[in-house]
Amino acid sequence: MIFFLKKVAFSYYTKRGGSRFGIKSTKMTLKTREYIVQLIVRQVQGILDDEGQRELLEWRESSPENEVLFQRMTSRVHFEESLKVCEMTNEDMENEWKLIRGKTIGSFRLVLKRLLPYAAILVVALLVGGIWVLGERDSLLPDDSLVAKAHRVKKIEPQAILVMGDGTTINLKDSVSLAALVSMKMALSADEDVLTYTKGSVDTVIEYHTMKIPRGGEYVLVLSDGTTVYLNAESELMYPVKFRGNDRRVFLKGEAYFDVKRDTSKPFIVEANSLDVRVLGTEFGVRAYQDETCIRTTLKKGKVSVENKGSGIVLTPGMQASFDKETSKMDVQEVNVNLFLAWKDGRLVFDNCSLENILKDLGKWYDFDVRYEREDARLIPFSLNIKKHDAFAEVLHLLEDTGCVEFDIEDNIVIVK
Repeated sequence: MIFFLKKVAFSYYTKRGGSRFGIKSTKMTLKTREYIVQLIVRQVQGILDDEGQRELLEWRESSPENEVLFQRMTSRVHFEESLKVCEMTNEDMENEWKLIRGKTIGSFRLVLKRLLPYAAILVVALLVGGIWVLGERDSLLPDDSLVAKAHRVKKIEPQAILVMGDGTTINLKDSVSLAALVSMKMALSADEDVLTYTKGSVDTVIEYHTMKIPRGGEYVLVLSDGTTVYLNAESELMYPVKFRGNDRRVFLKGEAYFDVKRDTSKPFIVEANSLDVRVLGTEFGVRAYQDETCIRTTLKKGKVSVENKGSGIVLTPGMQASFDKETSKMDVQEVNVNLFLAWKDGRLVFDNCSLENILKDLGKWYDFDVRYEREDARLIPFSLNIKKHDAFAEVLHLLEDTGCVEFDIEDNIVIVK
């Protein structure tokens, strides 16, 4: 649904005289204007990379008019106006539907075919400005409203259980236990957000620890070699307290993002099920939940080798390897890495994903279960890009605003009507 957002932004840009504004206030070509609009769209979505941030900042600072234009284009008023004036043609809506149908659900019944183009488009527009709308609504809502109920579901927060080599378990939200790890010189530092192991000398005996992240949790771990691991909800990582031997091997269940410290003499290996991801120093994500048939390795920087039983492939940045655990088949494709790795930076990003898959992931992060009273609702596709840590109430309310689905909450169960 990025098409709609670009259309809204570009129409506003042109309407407000954007053709007059360029770097150093020179007249911009059509290509340049479209590029600036793309940067602003990505900024609003929260997926603009460092290079794009630099370019956009340079453009904003090049003239006062550019900064004014940027503020107007990202304002609440702009999006409210845009929803009124940027109506899609029948041809546009049909093209959008074909894109959704091709990527997500194939064929679907006629009534939803007529509704879903509006639904998917509207939810993106609302999510861009939704935090403003809900900020005003919350204080006026009764205690039994959907948003009020959603706020009772716990937010994502740093939490983890550490299992020591002897089986002892430590709740990493316990400050006394954290202090004990440091006093034993096992950890360089420890708090409820990050546990950092000491480098020290190499032990003759390998001791393994296991970090367990419950539903609704997340945690950051810095291994003894300096590698940083971001662990997602409902995940486990087993690793040696200190690495020894010819490699650095860890064992993953669930999802993690690795920023590996480079060491050409000792490759870093992530073992997930029967799959080995082998690197020297790079940044990548691995998703290997036990209840999912596919293991996905997504590369952001550097190179990794994804191997199964001696055979494998090498990934370059922007590529993803999907390994089918049932057939042992490996597929490789180029992807938008933000769709798969944005969770590490505190965002939830879905592109034309079914409601069932969206709620499944949200359930891991916010620790709730789902019950469907409408089976056809499982396949409704949406595109979301929202903040991870305070978005649950917003998501449900905004999805309801599309008119395609309704929710209720009982205890810790989200009911889809």
